[in-house]
Amino acid sequence: MRIAIKRAAWAFVVLLLLVVIGGGVAWMRLHPSPPGLQVWTNGHVLTMDANERQATALVIEDDQIVAVGSDEDVQRWLPDADVELDLEGRTVVPGFIEAHGHFPGAGLVAVAADLNSPPIGTVKTIPEALEALKRVDAAQPGDDWLIGFGYDDTMLEEMRHFTREELDSVSTTRPILAMHISAHMAVVNSLALERFGITAETPDPPGGEIRKDPGTGQPTGLLLETASRPVQLEALNMPPLQQVAVVRSAAELYAAQGFTTVQNGLATLEQIKGMSGASKVGLIPQRLVLWPKDELGLEVAEGALELTRYASDRVHIGAAKFVGDGSIQGYTGFLSQPYYRPGEHAADYRGYPNIDAETLRTQVKAIHCSGQQVAVHGNGDAAIDQFLDAWEAALEACPAEDARPILVHAQMSRPEQLERMQKLGVSPSFFSAHVYFWGDRHRDIFLGPERAARISPAASAAALGLPFTTHLDTPIVPIDSMLQLWTPVVRETSSAQALGPEERVSVEQALRAMTYDAAWQLRLERDIGSIEPGKQADLVILSANPLQDDIDLRAIQIERTLVGGVTIYQKPD
Repeated sequence: MRIAIKRAAWAFVVLLLLVVIGGGVAWMRLHPSPPGLQVWTNGHVLTMDANERQATALVIEDDQIVAVGSDEDVQRWLPDADVELDLEGRTVVPGFIEAHGHFPGAGLVAVAADLNSPPIGTVKTIPEALEALKRVDAAQPGDDWLIGFGYDDTMLEEMRHFTREELDSVSTTRPILAMHISAHMAVVNSLALERFGITAETPDPPGGEIRKDPGTGQPTGLLLETASRPVQLEALNMPPLQQVAVVRSAAELYAAQGFTTVQNGLATLEQIKGMSGASKVGLIPQRLVLWPKDELGLEVAEGALELTRYASDRVHIGAAKFVGDGSIQGYTGFLSQPYYRPGEHAADYRGYPNIDAETLRTQVKAIHCSGQQVAVHGNGDAAIDQFLDAWEAALEACPAEDARPILVHAQMSRPEQLERMQKLGVSPSFFSAHVYFWGDRHRDIFLGPERAARISPAASAAALGLPFTTHLDTPIVPIDSMLQLWTPVVRETSSAQALGPEERVSVEQALRAMTYDAAWQLRLERDIGSIEPGKQADLVILSANPLQDDIDLRAIQIERTLVGGVTIYQKPD
């Protein structure tokens, strides 16, 4: 999933903001200063430091934490306090850090048709999905792209993808993009196919597929993996005011869920420029981590591109990101053994890689040897093998003590692969919410009971002492911090069935995966991720203590979110 933002569009956005609000005054309004000295007492402070120390009080001066301890420890600051906050027994944790996602994709809800099925949305049939697209078409008329997101063919009653003819019934005068929930494929209408010159004679691109009708040979409208990416990039180059709506909506959604650091895990140059500018004018109040997509990382490695100019105290340019395979629920994840129920595919179908092994090896080496951090998307265990082989070769060529390569999703990691990760210094970021959103279908359709029970093996990683994080890959699923915390702890599917209970982790481990370990994985642990003197005051106040026995984690509410001592969200009374 990618939101492409043109430089010209963002220049317009910045100009609009400055004109409407007014020059230097706008800068101060959009970047409010923290309220001086703050003293918080009478709470449960879960520091998530190396010793997992707990406290009752803390002191914030400007944007930094200056003291953490007991109520008595902070008494000497009270006479000079600008803000005194009695927490009344509520819990304070470090601000949540998005280890991997696609900000500002969550904001698509502001401008596009929501095609999600339960438990995310309400669409259950193809006619209902088409009606959702028609409603947005009526509300936002024009000849630009009409976008829908989140459909899941395995959750629709028809158990299939849309056809281009069905999308043509919505409109033949504007191109339509209906994105699959995996974001690794999409269906488009006839006008979109025509715009991209896709016909019966168009060959499949490497690492992708243009699905064609077996009878007529004509494109059905379904584009998979690399075949869908150029179309998605163009469709998501929205008009400026829509871009503002998307970013504003996403920032508000993340703030309400306690996220103080957000991430774009496959950024184009246009996105990097645009979001860096949006951060500078305060449109994005969170800290922002941008992972340049592989082509940009390779340009940096060659000395042809410099990205640090877009960095700031709020914007971090992180790992160069490769996409090694697709999604298992889309049958494009690359497995070592065949899919459990391969559907329309042959009985021995195992999916396929997005990048061939030799190319991945060459490119990972180039990125690593240039001093950049490396991140690779790998869902299937065969794709994970390809990355670990590539990383081992890169490390042999350019030895490094603390390179911190990241395996994104790491869904089908086998036990021996986890051991190899530990040996090679690779850390996984698990999309643990797969257990909830797709667990029943992984068990019954894609993987079968045995393999499905092992998806996102966080407990096995923890037993090896292997640092790991969790993420939601938003907008693949909605940003929901308490569900993210809950899923690796409970490992229940949406039908309330346990899936792989032996891979459950403790609440403390799950909370570390969203705070300190996420900061460490992103190379930001010196500044954020725990509540310690000298670190940034990125904090979340919770309605209850997640470490309390027998608590329903999903019922905990976010009461307040702060970045650098400034409140960016407060729960309405």
